[in-house]
Amino acid sequence: MKIVNLENVHSLGLTGSVVSVGNFDGVHCGHERLIQTVVQRAHALQVAAVIITFEPHTRSVLNKRSEQPVLSTLEEKAVLMDAYGVDYLVCIPFDLAFASLPPEAFVQNVLVDLLKAREWVMGEQHTFGKNQAGNKNFAHTSKGKNDIIILMVKSLVTKQTIISSTAIRSSIQHGHIVEAVAMLGHPYLIVARRIAGIKKGTQLGYPTLNFARLSSHKVFPPPGVYAAELEYRKKRWQGALYFGDCPTFGQRDVHFEFFVFNFSDDVPEEGNLANLWLHTMIRPGKKFSCSDELIKSIRNDVINIQNFFLQEKEQCQ
Repeated sequence: MKIVNLENVHSLGLTGSVVSVGNFDGVHCGHERLIQTVVQRAHALQVAAVIITFEPHTRSVLNKRSEQPVLSTLEEKAVLMDAYGVDYLVCIPFDLAFASLPPEAFVQNVLVDLLKAREWVMGEQHTFGKNQAGNKNFAHTSKGKNDIIILMVKSLVTKQTIISSTAIRSSIQHGHIVEAVAMLGHPYLIVARRIAGIKKGTQLGYPTLNFARLSSHKVFPPPGVYAAELEYRKKRWQGALYFGDCPTFGQRDVHFEFFVFNFSDDVPEEGNLANLWLHTMIRPGKKFSCSDELIKSIRNDVINIQNFFLQEKEQCQ
């Protein structure tokens, strides 16, 4: 799958596509139907499967009072979309000028002229264009125009609750990772860059890989210890992930530390990006009175995380 800027779409030489449009923040279960439908229809028509997303998040532009926290950066969306077989993730820079574009102009200028779209897979709650005039009514009245077939997909509801990025953000911010994972349909993804550590973990008997946060607008969970996986070059390692500023020792920036259960030399080198997949929160962060107390807690954390992954494996069999 390839990330493409809007101005570079013409270089792809598309002869046809099936598209879907939206923020796709988190690429959660509610998005899954849209994405799968795009890929299935694209295969049936033998054209490209295209997802259009926006940077920054549309709410950050439309609501000037605050920056919209996001579940997924563009790079994280690409990782998640690739698993579905999407061919192209097209990124549109979103600003007030683009937001004021009439829906008819968006369809003609972007979908028809640039992407050669034959079908548009749209969520029933999706709106776009000036005054949010692009909606279900617009889709209904546009049937047969521009040679684009618009396919409406209903919102996914579970336990009478519509799965939404807003609900998932709240769950993650409160440390309810299992609840968030159930709505996401996958562990919570954080793409981070490996940085140099101070070898404190090695001194404690638990050597860790240190990672820095990439985006200040990314939704992060509370400080604490998590059952997680590290992914790098298509390989995954289970382990214990700590997120916080290490209050026991002080004067540390907020960062991630990953203790790999089965260490190998294939782990990312400093400066490289890796995927951190959060499964569940084990305990909140705390300040310990001494190193021995911290070591005892880490030992218990590791046992709890190993048991968590063992139970997950048993449930999948």
